[in-house]
Amino acid sequence: MKIWVLRLLVLSVIFTLAACQPQHIKEESSSAIQGAEKSPADVYTSLGVEYMNRGMNEVALEKLKKAILIDPSSSNAHNVTAVLYDRLGEKQLAGKHYKKAVSLSPKNSSAQNNYARYLCGNKEYEQADKRFNLAMKNPLYKSVILALTNAGTCAWQAGNLDKAETYYRTALQRNKRSAVTLLQMAKLKFEMENYLSVRAYLQRFKLIHKHTPASLWLGIRAEDKLGDRSSVVSYVLQLKQLYPDSHEVGLLEKSKFDSSKH
Repeated sequence: MKIWVLRLLVLSVIFTLAACQPQHIKEESSSAIQGAEKSPADVYTSLGVEYMNRGMNEVALEKLKKAILIDPSSSNAHNVTAVLYDRLGEKQLAGKHYKKAVSLSPKNSSAQNNYARYLCGNKEYEQADKRFNLAMKNPLYKSVILALTNAGTCAWQAGNLDKAETYYRTALQRNKRSAVTLLQMAKLKFEMENYLSVRAYLQRFKLIHKHTPASLWLGIRAEDKLGDRSSVVSYVLQLKQLYPDSHEVGLLEKSKFDSSKH
């Protein structure tokens, strides 16, 4: 398979840090990473990403080990290997490879973003913030909105809501159509008890992205706080019709918003 075809197969994937209110901290498992040196290991790194996206983690790990064997100095290979170990729950190994990735190539912004996400998950918030900012300093980095949004979510997890808002606003100034950032800002505004702003950000979100279970559940609770019963009912109907098997419907059924109880 040609290298350019492999590179087209590289995808970014999202996962949610378990049991955390601020959600959608993204990881990047790209082998075509801005700022990292090209390497003969890139073909195997790309294959590793492809197998990860297929859920074939054992094969992915085999390819990534081969990539590191071919070129132990490949920041890309260590970065993706760390992402895989992270997903497999091998936190110590993940940390080892994240550190290696950023030490080999400090300008590898994808690795810096991933390492920052990892540090945030370990509640090392100050170090995480530094890594996010290192990722954003690279002028060649194409996913700066991702790093800004992740930095905001990490600041939120650290309990610094004002700093989180600043990061989100900066991201939206750069791209006002960032759906993930808009939804995160809406959630943050709910946390800050600014329900009119929640409504406004959800309206902007809906213009560019189909409602998700999370956005609908947020809308239900915000409109309830605002006393708009008709909007609550509208959100409830959408949630039940569009996502009947979602976790949020389970929350709905246990809440005061479930009309079937009355």
